[in-house]
Amino acid sequence: MNLNKLHLTLFLLVFTLNGHFSSAQLPAVMLTDSAKVSLLTCSQGEELYSIFGHSAIRVKDPIVGVDWVFNYGTFDFSDPNFYPNFVKGKLNYILSVSTYKNFEYTYIFENRYIYEQILNLKQYEKQLLLDSLRINYLPQNRYYLYDFLFDNCATRIRDIFVEAIPRTIEFDSTALKQGMTFRQLLMPNVKEKPWALLGINLLLGVSADRPAEPWEYMFLPEHMMTAFQHASFKTDTLTVLFAQPPVNLLDGVEIPRNRFRESPLFVFMVIFLATAFFTYKDVRRKKHSLWFDTILFGFVGLLGIVIAFQWFGSDHAVMAKNYNLIWAHPLHLIAVIMVFLKPLVKIAKIYFLASMLLLITLLIFWFFLPQVLPFPVFPLVASMAVRSVVVYKFA
Repeated sequence: MNLNKLHLTLFLLVFTLNGHFSSAQLPAVMLTDSAKVSLLTCSQGEELYSIFGHSAIRVKDPIVGVDWVFNYGTFDFSDPNFYPNFVKGKLNYILSVSTYKNFEYTYIFENRYIYEQILNLKQYEKQLLLDSLRINYLPQNRYYLYDFLFDNCATRIRDIFVEAIPRTIEFDSTALKQGMTFRQLLMPNVKEKPWALLGINLLLGVSADRPAEPWEYMFLPEHMMTAFQHASFKTDTLTVLFAQPPVNLLDGVEIPRNRFRESPLFVFMVIFLATAFFTYKDVRRKKHSLWFDTILFGFVGLLGIVIAFQWFGSDHAVMAKNYNLIWAHPLHLIAVIMVFLKPLVKIAKIYFLASMLLLITLLIFWFFLPQVLPFPVFPLVASMAVRSVVVYKFA
């Protein structure tokens, strides 16, 4: 752990213990005319949990000494079921409240930008919003079942503004590039994290390739910032912008670009070259390299267990109906074991013949499926098709 990460860890520990209010520490406050309510949008960070950015609500009133940040993106690492619930899609997120100063410290340590949009609300609307947030923060209300696309730290903020403010907020959908799928919306945030990009594309099912409605774009903080900027209150005679232009509160750094040799495509191309080398040797000696096929199909079989579990064993709806299960499935593990057992070798050979035909068909129709399959694994799938032929011929 480097020094910066050590500092961040220590800070987060102190922040967890002291930075948040309990329900008893969040008093009822009557805001004055000096109060300002704003949307905070934070840039993406280097860690996977922060790669899509973040949103929060700031309520500031210097007259009554309030500068609070309401944050729907908090979770409890101390929960003994944290990781099982995370994997199964049953993780509760929490509405937390901190001072702006404490909130900002996290982003200083992580070198991330913070942008603020002050919202053009009337005095009574600011009070209504704060009162709604206080109700949401009650212990019986602050927990919610997180959904990555439809119920997250950004959509919760969008919804409470729409529900708590009496005036109708009209969003101008022309400000957003329409017709993009959920998968396409996610990709810009992970373009500099190719392994994260690959993992996301492997786990997302066909529903991620549905075009998102403009309202749904706001599950990503940067699109919500754009949508708020182009939203307004309209009457017969007057149009008032919902949000003022974003102001940069905190400077950060851009995520560094990734080198090609560190990318999945490069790794799987190397595997394909290794496949070609061992296949050439095996054809010449009429015997297959069992250890190589065990590693290759064993690895893909383990990946298939993960994909199958996320489809059938979790509540992650967006990970259901995943076409990656065509090539990465747990049956590869059983087939590899059968190759080692002489009475089952003939069955294994039939399996790898069928596997070869399926994989070749998949490679031909790769770009025509309802679901976008990750191209970096194309050489890996081609390697599996080639090795399926070898196992069928020489096992």
